[in-house]
Amino acid sequence: MHPRPSLLPIAALATLSLAPAAPAQWSSDPTMNSSIADGASDQTQPKLVATTDGGVYLSWFDGIGGGYDVRLQRLDVDGAEAWAHNGALVADRGFSSTQDYGLALDAAGHALLAFRDDRLTGTQVSAARIAPDGSATWGTLGVQLTNTTDFVAAPKIAGPSDGGAVVAWTQNQSVRLMKLDAAGAPQWASDVVLTPAAGSYSVADLHATGTNVIVSIVHQTGGFSSPRRLVTQKFDASGAPLWGAAPVAVFGTGSLQIGNFPPFVPDGSGGAVFAWYTNSPLQCWAQRIRANGTELFPHDGVAVSTDATQIRVNPTVSFVPKTNATIVSWVEQNSVQSQFGVASQKFDAAGNRLWGNTGATHVPLGSVEIGNVRNLAGEFSTSVFFVRTPSFGQGVLRALRLDPTGAIDQPESDVASTPSTKSRLAAVTNTVGQSILAWTDQRVDSGDVFMQNVNCDGSLGPPDATAPWTNLGLGLAGQNGTPTLAGSGPLCIGSPFSLALSNGLPNGTAALVLGASALSAPFAGGTMLPNPDLITFGLPLDAAGDLAIAGTLPAAMPPGFEVFLQAWIADPGGPQGFAASNGVKLTAP
Repeated sequence: MHPRPSLLPIAALATLSLAPAAPAQWSSDPTMNSSIADGASDQTQPKLVATTDGGVYLSWFDGIGGGYDVRLQRLDVDGAEAWAHNGALVADRGFSSTQDYGLALDAAGHALLAFRDDRLTGTQVSAARIAPDGSATWGTLGVQLTNTTDFVAAPKIAGPSDGGAVVAWTQNQSVRLMKLDAAGAPQWASDVVLTPAAGSYSVADLHATGTNVIVSIVHQTGGFSSPRRLVTQKFDASGAPLWGAAPVAVFGTGSLQIGNFPPFVPDGSGGAVFAWYTNSPLQCWAQRIRANGTELFPHDGVAVSTDATQIRVNPTVSFVPKTNATIVSWVEQNSVQSQFGVASQKFDAAGNRLWGNTGATHVPLGSVEIGNVRNLAGEFSTSVFFVRTPSFGQGVLRALRLDPTGAIDQPESDVASTPSTKSRLAAVTNTVGQSILAWTDQRVDSGDVFMQNVNCDGSLGPPDATAPWTNLGLGLAGQNGTPTLAGSGPLCIGSPFSLALSNGLPNGTAALVLGASALSAPFAGGTMLPNPDLITFGLPLDAAGDLAIAGTLPAAMPPGFEVFLQAWIADPGGPQGFAASNGVKLTAP
């Protein structure tokens, strides 16, 4: 037998479901998205982080009461709110405007937040740790990171694997970092301070990678009109820099567009992947930095397209560790920025363009404005989301899916079709493979936060668990007759399925077999799957010789992929000592 764990781990598939599922809350209607934050004033700047149980934490700023407060909600895998509607108040602030802030997950499953804070003296930087039950484990005021009259701005936070949190923020011309333990106590003797020889540093993004953290920084090289560059540094658990005495230059020629503070994604191997856009030309670029701080792509990054007749802005980046693929999506425009489209590029581990010199075009240039492009990439497909706005206040949120070649294998469809101003789109993949989206929406008032899930087949709401799997026939009779296997549920990671085995030996055992070949083979007078890839023995049958399995499929499949299952039943009194059920086939969307 030739194990192929990349296909479908049967041991995981055959986990019994012992608890009833909560009622599904995600809507299957794109006109009826989930309204999560809908207070009397405006709610804005949603952020998402996936939890280990298939749910998410959602944070946002709430303008009710005269200041933009920090609020948080936890949703389960079905989209049900875990806490009271409109979430938990994290910080009752008085700011009349907003800056960026940080949301992350710690090693114990708590939400970590970092934000500017005016509840005490002046404007400071604070951090909060919120438990899954909504309690503030660092107290109602959290942990104050600063006590200064300096300018402080845009803090970020990360949860390293050894517990606690690391916070990074801008303070005057410098970027500072501090590590807190799980109780909120500082772990470094003093702040780690990064200051350029000339100009100023501002935090762009921060992520954990194991026990270490990586921070990205925008370097304003001089005055306001001077070039803006992108640098990065990695710190170990003690606060020591790992990439040399000075930060590594990700992009050191030309200038970032004003206001572009590019996020990055970890590569799963101790490095990071970056995408950004420049102001002259307006072009998108990508770079990957190894775990040791050296460049994998050519120096200063690789342009996503070689076409100089059009411009590209607002890139979004995903990384697929299994294939070492970097995927960047962006807004494509004509030279006078009167037309808009959506395109993507895929890079291999060395930074070679895999989707042609100009990338793959998904939405051709047209007069309808497009923004808020986000992508979420997996081994077998990439989902791309964006807002189309044909006229002011008439935006709709759309989705499409790409295959590994960049071709569209699921055409553009509605995620949120009620026309309104939509902005600040956030997107994550949860642990069961759904895309979870949150955005600011003005369909009701000056701004609420709405959410929606998108399944791997492009559908909204609960996956169709009733879709039957194809019966292949096959089978091998035993003393008790031929066992029967039936299943239902779509072939998507995290999709609910049920599998029923009947007519086996009472109180006997069964083996569940997976194969990747569509052909059956003769065996001992019956037909069976040839060369099974995976097999799980010792599944107990009940007194009637039956077995019911329910759970979620733990592995994604490429579009159109087929998987075959058959059960082998112990039957000591039969002529072969066992019997084989019919086969069933699952086909990926």
